[in-house]
Amino acid sequence: MRVEMTINRALLFIGFPLLLALLCSLGMWQLNRAEQGERIHQQYDEESSRSAFTSLIPNGDIDEFRYRSIEVQGQYLSSKQFLLDSMTHEGRAGYHVLTPFKPMNSSEWVLVNRGWVEASSDREVLPQVLVDEAMRLVRGRVDLLPQPGLYLGESADSGLWPKVVLFPTFDTLESRFESPLMHYQLLLDDGSSDGFLREWSPRVLPPERHIGYAIQWFSFAGVLAIMVIAVNVRSRISFGR
Repeated sequence: MRVEMTINRALLFIGFPLLLALLCSLGMWQLNRAEQGERIHQQYDEESSRSAFTSLIPNGDIDEFRYRSIEVQGQYLSSKQFLLDSMTHEGRAGYHVLTPFKPMNSSEWVLVNRGWVEASSDREVLPQVLVDEAMRLVRGRVDLLPQPGLYLGESADSGLWPKVVLFPTFDTLESRFESPLMHYQLLLDDGSSDGFLREWSPRVLPPERHIGYAIQWFSFAGVLAIMVIAVNVRSRISFGR
C-alpha cells in the first residue's frame, strides 16, 4: 500500500509542474493577445483622426499605415469582382464584395471592400453586385484580408465572375485577376456611394475578453496548486500514521 502511494505521489509531482507551467503559459499567452489587441485598437483610433493620403501606399508600408484612410480618384472594374465567403453579420451568412479599383496615374489595382451582402439560401445564386464604372472619388481604410485560424487550401476557380473565394491570399487573387494588385484592401467609408452594409472595426477580440480568459487559466493553475498541496498534506498525514 505504501509503495503504491509513493508511486502515485511521484507521478503527481512529476505531472504537476508540467500542467502548472502549461496553464500559466496559456494565461500569459492571453495577456499577450490582450496587449496586441490593445495596440491594434489604439492604432485604429489614432488613424481615424489623421488626414487621408491622396495616393496608394507602397505594399511594404502596410503595417505602419494600417487603418489609414486613402482618398483617390479612379474607376471601378465591375466585370471582375470577388465575393469573400464566410463573412457573417448578426448570425447571417454572406459575403464581402471586393471590387477592383484603378486610381488615376497608377499601374496597379486596389481591391475596395464595398461591404457585406447576405448570401442566398441557394449558394448557386450569387448577389447582384454590379457597379457603375464612371470616374469617381473613393475613400477607404487600409486593411489586410481576414485570415482563418486553420488554412484549408485554396478554393477551386470556377472561371466565372464574380468569383467566390474563401480566405484567399493576395497572391491568389492577383493570379486570378491576372493583373497587379496592391496587397491590401480598402474598407469603403460609409460616406462613399455604391457600397453595401459597412460596420468596420478591428477584427480582434476586445482586450477585456483576453484578460478574462487569462484570469480563467491562472485560476485553474491556482486551483491545481491548492489541490496538490492538499493531497501532499493528506499523504504526509497518512505516512505518519
